[in-house]
Parts: sequence; C-alpha cells; structure tokens
Amino acid sequence: MAHFFLILLVALPLFGQSFTVEIEELPTTNLNQTTTKKPSVLMVDDFEDNDLVTFREWWSFGKVMINTKKVTEEKPYLGETSMIINGSSYNWYAGGIGTYLNEDAQHFTTLKLVIYSPKLNAGAIRIELYDDDNNNNVVDIDSDKQMPSKDDLLIYDLNLIWKGWKVVSIPLIDFVDFNPEIGDNIWNPNQLYGSGGLIQMQLVVLSSKYKSETIEFEIDTIKFN
Repeated sequence: MAHFFLILLVALPLFGQSFTVEIEELPTTNLNQTTTKKPSVLMVDDFEDNDLVTFREWWSFGKVMINTKKVTEEKPYLGETSMIINGSSYNWYAGGIGTYLNEDAQHFTTLKLVIYSPKLNAGAIRIELYDDDNNNNVVDIDSDKQMPSKDDLLIYDLNLIWKGWKVVSIPLIDFVDFNPEIGDNIWNPNQLYGSGGLIQMQLVVLSSKYKSETIEFEIDTIKFN
C-alpha cells in the first residue's frame, strides 16, 4: 500500500506552524481506465458466407480466376465453403488474388491457412503482406517498378507439395522483407497515427513443377493467431 505525506500550513489561534498529516492511500491509477484484451484471432476469411465481396472483397489478376465451392469432405477444421483458385501459368507466373484488410495485426504471431492441394506439386503461393508505413491507408505503388514505394512488403513462399487438405501454420517471423530500401523495414502493422496497419494481402499463384501449367487449389480459411 502506498503512503503519502502532505505538509499542511494551518493558522491556529496561538501557533502559526506546520504539521505533517499521513494519508493511508491515494489511487495510483485511473479508475475509469479499462484494460483492453488482446484479440486471439484475426479472421481474414473463412468463405462461409459463400461470397467473395461482402465480408472481404477479393480481386484476381493475371490468368487467375476465383469462385466459391462447397466442401465435400468432413474434417473438424473444415467449414462448408471454400474458395477455389484456378490459374494458368506462363514462365512460372499465373497471376494472383488479393484483398484490402485495413486491420491492426500487431498482436498476432502466426498466419494459418487451410489449403486443399489436389496433387503433389500442384503449384506454389507467394503470400504478400503489406504494412502501411506512411500512414495514409493505401498501398503506394511505384508505376515503373510495380512495387510499393512507401510501405513494407513481406513475403513467404509456400509450395503445395502435399495431396489433400492441410492446415498450414506460418510464423510471421519467417516472412522476408521484399523491399528493404522502402518503408521502415519493421513488421509493425498497428494502427497508430492514422496507419492502416496490415493494409493488404495478396496471394501470387506460381508454377511449382513446369514453367507453363494449369494450377488449381482450394482455401477454406485464412486467419492470424
């Protein structure tokens, strides 16, 4: 218990002198302040609404198409709907998909995806995370380099080297800064000072076996823990 001593000057009828008063306890914190609990999950999408626009608006680029699909297998970690990705690669590159997030992701350490690969070496995914470093809630793109000009871009390459459904957990410390000369080179996707935090995610679809091939896989869930 904290003790505080105050010197009070009191005008007495006969004696004008100070004396010490001991106060047992004074509040040391703001009683109106509440502790904010850190979130345990940041759901990017589980596609259970059978919609690629409402909760998150997903876009595709290059020779990649996306749609929703009913999940036919029953596993405890699967929902009822997945996103199916189809692509056609040329010189290893097919295109990709992306979504605008604008989320505070500072408390999370792991990215988790539930992915269906129809065969061994079905393709590869370059996961891109965009960290808003100049606090303007957009990804600034250099028109010549087609790369972020102000914000950090962190990547992780995932090869689909299995067959069937799999839960993939990727520690965020395994992501690599892809543009070390841009941004502050620190994974700090908070929303301080007007920052959008984790502003955007993209999944770039690539070949894993042949320079030109048809690529297909499904994603049931994307989330941060």
